[in-house]
Amino acid sequence: MKLLDVDKPRIVISALKGKTGKTLTSLIIALELIMHKKLRVQMFKIGPDFIDPTYHSSITGRPSRNLDPYLHDPEKIINRFVTYTLDSDIAIIEGVFGLYDIAEKYSKLGETERVANLLKAPIILVLDAERTNRTIGKIVRKLSEENPNIRGLIVTGIVREEQYEKIVRELESSKVEPLGYIPKRKNIEEIFKYRHLGLVPTLEKGYRASLVNVLSRVVDHVKIEDILDIARSAPTMKCIGELETFENIQKKAKIGIILDNAFTFYYPETLELCINYAEKLHIIDSARSESLPRDLDVLIVGGGFPEVLAEEISKNKPLLSDIRRFHYNNGIIYAECGGLMFLTDFIIYNNSQYDMCKIFEACTYMLNRPVGHGYVVGEIVSRCPIGMSGTCIRGHEFHHSRIYIRDSEARTYMRLIRGRGLGDGRDGLAKRETYAQYTHIHPSSYNHIYKIINYAVSKGYENERQ
Repeated sequence: MKLLDVDKPRIVISALKGKTGKTLTSLIIALELIMHKKLRVQMFKIGPDFIDPTYHSSITGRPSRNLDPYLHDPEKIINRFVTYTLDSDIAIIEGVFGLYDIAEKYSKLGETERVANLLKAPIILVLDAERTNRTIGKIVRKLSEENPNIRGLIVTGIVREEQYEKIVRELESSKVEPLGYIPKRKNIEEIFKYRHLGLVPTLEKGYRASLVNVLSRVVDHVKIEDILDIARSAPTMKCIGELETFENIQKKAKIGIILDNAFTFYYPETLELCINYAEKLHIIDSARSESLPRDLDVLIVGGGFPEVLAEEISKNKPLLSDIRRFHYNNGIIYAECGGLMFLTDFIIYNNSQYDMCKIFEACTYMLNRPVGHGYVVGEIVSRCPIGMSGTCIRGHEFHHSRIYIRDSEARTYMRLIRGRGLGDGRDGLAKRETYAQYTHIHPSSYNHIYKIINYAVSKGYENERQ
């Protein structure tokens, strides 16, 4: 442990609620800083989000990192911030929900304002001005009286210049600086479409050039020099900490990971650890790869939207059959959420049924409302690749599906203290050497990838001895 001086320019982008343009605003600022100020921008997302960071990375060309006050203690948040800003000039931290909104019932864990205070980062609010004007100015003025860390305002959804000018006049003599606006445009709405779990992942869209083109047309309405001054005004933060590190592994494994348009929910740390722990790393496409590599030790299937591309996946019979063969030959499979759905018999979506891997005798039904959404706390009740019995796991879940299990051979391996999971206070479905759960785990909270690969290597060593 050592004393750290953190003086990196930084800002937090927050709002009164979700879906008001935080991601859009963060990207516009980042693009302008990169293209015209030639700065190296590191972006962060508060909370357990897979999708918004894909937009961040599309603009910056570097992984966006999560800062989660529920999954990461204060020291870990500082460690992560320092580690991933070392080779950058400025940090942009996108908040979650509204400034004071939380997923916790009784504490302030998860709050954007909590992270801003921890990192001593100035806050810029983003407010949607649809069908309003002066009221926004009054709301921001009141908020800034309670929280002097609120330094600026950017307004989205502006239809006419006069609308923004009314808001500016309302902020006269306040400590909050009007930093510009983002006009209401159809092309912006089109590229930032929402799906049931949030924005559509950029990997699925595959259009960085289109994103940059849309953003570059509105940057002139944002006062980038003033934003940069606010970021540079962040005070030096003295803290005790160290750079983030992960466990080393003695013997590496041959790892397959399904990463494609359907399965995109991987934290960058998960992918980086798979690379570090792999003797060979194989990227597999659920709709296009015809088979699994023959020498795999472990197959990892992350979350995503298999239901959206279910027709394409179901037509890839050779791969589905090969994954089933790998399972029955006691190959190790680990899956989360969408990956769990992928391992069931079929997915029912929009009144159509699509065949999946048929490893678990179970069917997945997609619903129009959230089934599990929020943080999860679970205890492992029987030994599995991610831990021994008694191990406590903190994670999160985002799913609009329900799984009906009729598999007499399958067993559950996680008791939930908090969360929905499979239902009835359980999560984690195991069969032979296949393990799948709704719960997503962040490796910086608990390095499950290390556990899985160690398990695979140990199993291979035992087989060699036999």
